[in-house]
Amino acid sequence: MVARKTALLWDRFAAVDPGLMRLASAMRAVLGAAASLIALTALGQSDTELLVGGFTAMVTSLAISDLHPRDQLITLGLGAPISLAALAAGAVLTPYPVAAGTVFLLLIYVAVHARRYGARGQGVGIFGFMAFFLAQFTGARVAQLPQMDAAVLVAFGAVVAVCYCPGFMTASRVLARLRRTFDGRLRDVLRDTAALLSSGQDADALSLSLERRLDRLHEAVLLIEDFLGERAVDEATDGQILRHISRAEVAAQRLTVLAVRAVRTAPAADDLADRAAREQLAAQIRLLRHQPTPGTVTAAREEAPAILPTASAPLQDCLHGVDELAAAVRLLGPHGSSPTATRTAPHAPATPRTRAFSVKRYREADSEDRKRGTTRQALQVTAASALSILGGHLLSPDHWYWAVVATWVVFINTESTGEVLLQSVRRLAGTVLGAVFGYGLAALAGPYGPLLLVLLLVCMFGIFYTPSDAYWAVTFFITGALSMLLSLLDTFSTDVLVLRVQETALGVSCGVLATVVVLPLTVRRASDEELVHFLLVLRRLLDATTRSLSTDTTTSLIRAAHDLDQALESLRKACLPLTHPLNPQRARRDRARHLLELLEAGAYHARSLAAVTGRLPQGDDAAYTTQVTAAAGRAQERVTRLIRLASRRPGTASHSARPKVTRALSLLSGERRMRHGRPSPQRRLLLHIDRLDTTLIALTEALDPPAPAAEDTVAPSAGGEVSSLPSPGRAAAS
Repeated sequence: MVARKTALLWDRFAAVDPGLMRLASAMRAVLGAAASLIALTALGQSDTELLVGGFTAMVTSLAISDLHPRDQLITLGLGAPISLAALAAGAVLTPYPVAAGTVFLLLIYVAVHARRYGARGQGVGIFGFMAFFLAQFTGARVAQLPQMDAAVLVAFGAVVAVCYCPGFMTASRVLARLRRTFDGRLRDVLRDTAALLSSGQDADALSLSLERRLDRLHEAVLLIEDFLGERAVDEATDGQILRHISRAEVAAQRLTVLAVRAVRTAPAADDLADRAAREQLAAQIRLLRHQPTPGTVTAAREEAPAILPTASAPLQDCLHGVDELAAAVRLLGPHGSSPTATRTAPHAPATPRTRAFSVKRYREADSEDRKRGTTRQALQVTAASALSILGGHLLSPDHWYWAVVATWVVFINTESTGEVLLQSVRRLAGTVLGAVFGYGLAALAGPYGPLLLVLLLVCMFGIFYTPSDAYWAVTFFITGALSMLLSLLDTFSTDVLVLRVQETALGVSCGVLATVVVLPLTVRRASDEELVHFLLVLRRLLDATTRSLSTDTTTSLIRAAHDLDQALESLRKACLPLTHPLNPQRARRDRARHLLELLEAGAYHARSLAAVTGRLPQGDDAAYTTQVTAAAGRAQERVTRLIRLASRRPGTASHSARPKVTRALSLLSGERRMRHGRPSPQRRLLLHIDRLDTTLIALTEALDPPAPAAEDTVAPSAGGEVSSLPSPGRAAAS
C-alpha cells in the first residue's frame, strides 16, 4: 500500500515537471556546485577560487537546454574551453576598463549571433558571456588565472560526475520519464472529463480546468516529439512511439470535445435515463484512467447495464470516443516499454532512410526559423549593452556589470519590443522582491556561515526548478542567492542591494530603449510574421496529407503536424504582450485571443489528420483519393489567400469590433455533429479537412472582418452537405 502511494505521488510529481527536466537542471546546479566546493576546499583553494567553481557549476544548468543527454554532454565539452578563453580575456583586460568594455561588447554581439545555431549556440554564448562577467565580478588578474582555470575545470568535472556517472541522464530514462509525464497528464484529462459528465452541467470551472489539462497534455507530447526529433533513441521504435503518442493525444482531445458537446446538448436535468447513461459513461472513463490492459474495457462494457444503447446520440459518440482512446492506450503500452505493434496499422514503421529524411527536413525548417532576426537582435543587445556600460560606470565603477547582465537577460527568448518590455518588468519586479527577501535572510543568518551556504544552495535550486514562465520568481531567487553570496564574502550591505536594484532598472531601461530605436520590431509585425509561418507549415501539411494516400509518409506527416504545433507556440509567444491580462488595450487583447483560439481549433484538426491517416486501410480507392485531393486543394487555396492577407493586413483592421473570445474547446464542441454514428477513417479524414476549411474561413473573417451587414459565410462539407459558419463573434453559438 505504501509502495503504491509512493508510486502515485512520484507520478504526480513527474506530471508537474515534464520528464523531470527542471529537477535535473536544479540538481545539476546544486550538486555540481556542492561537489565543486567540496573538491576545491579539499585542495585548499581560496575564496575566489571557490566562488569561480560554484558559479561555473551553476552556469552549466543555465546554458544547457538540450533535451538529449548526449547533446548536453557535447555542449558541456564546448563550454569548457570557451569559458577558459573568456575568463582569460576578462582577467587580462581587468586593469583596462575601456578595453574591457569594448571586448565585452564584441563578445556580446558574437554570443547573441550564435543563437541562430539553436540551443547549443545559445548555450555556448552563455558560457562565454558569464565567464567574462565572472572575471569582472571577481576583479581577476593574470596571476590568478592558473588557480581560476583549475577551479573551472573542477566545476565542469563535478557536473559531469554528478549527472552522468550514476546514469541519471541516460536517453532511455529521460524518454521513460517523459512517457510517465504523458501518462499522468492523460489521467488528469480523463478525471476531469468524467467529472464533467457526472455533473451534467457545463460548469465554467470544469471546462476551464479541462482546457488546462489538455494544454498540459499537449506540452508533454511536444516534449516527447522534440526529444525524438533531436536525436533518435531507438530507430526501430521511434516511428511507432510518434504515431501512437499522437493517436492517443488526438483520441483524448476528441473524447473531451464529445463530452462537452454531450453535456451542452443534454435533455432535461431530471431525465433519469440520461443521467444514468452519463454516470455509466463516467465510470467507463474512470476505468480507462488505470491504463487498461487488453480486454479490460471490453469486459466492463459487457457487464454494464443495457442503458447506454438507449442513451442520446451525443453520449453514444462519447462511448465511441472511449473505445478509440482505449485502443490507442493499449497500442502505446506502459511507460518504460516499447509500444505494442499494431496488427491493424496499414503502414509499416518508417524505414531509417525515410525517418532520416523527415528529421533532416524538420531540423532544416527549425534552423531557418531560428536564423530570423538574430543579426537584428545582436545589434540591439550590443547597443543596449553599450548604454548599460556607460550608465553602469556612472552609478558604480565597481558594479557596472550588473546593468549589462540585466540587459543581456531581457533579450533571451524574446523578439519584439513588447516581449522585451514584458520581460523587463518581470526582471525588475523579481529583483525588488528578491532584494527585500535577501536582506531579511542575510540579516537573520548573517552570523552563521554554514546556514548562509545552505540558503545559497536552496536559492540556487529555486532558480532552476521554477518554471520559466514565472520569470519574476526566477529573478527573485537570483537576487536572494546574490544576497547570500555577498554575506559569505563579507561585502553585504543595504547600499549594495539598492545599487543592485538601480543597476537592474538601468539595464532593463537600456534594453527597452534599444528595441525602440535600433531596428524595432513591433508586436504586430512579429505576430504577423509568425502567423505567415504557421500558414506556410499548414500548407505543407495539407500537401503531405494528399501524398500520404499513395506513399508511406505517416511519420513525416506526424512531424509536419509537430512543426505546426511549434509554429503555433511561436505565434502564441509573439502575441503574449497582447494577450497578457495586464494589457490595457482590451479590444486588441480580445482580438489576439480570438485569433489564437481559432488557430488552436485548426491545429486540432491538423493533428487529427496526421493521426487518422495512419489508420487508413490499404488499397487505392480512386474516388476517395479524388475527394481528399479536392478537399485539401480547397483548403490550400484558402491558406494561400490567408498568407496574402496576413502579409498585408490593413491598419484599419485594428479598429474592428471587439470579438467575443471563445475557448478552442468550446469552438470544437460547437461544431455540427455527424449523422452517421461511428465514422470510418476515410470519412474522418474528409471531415477534419472540411472542419479545417471552415476554420480557415473564420480566420479570414478574423483578419479582415466583413461589414456589419454581411451574411454568414457558407462552406461545403465533406459529405456534400452545407454547413453555415457563424461570424467570429458568435462562434460559440454554433
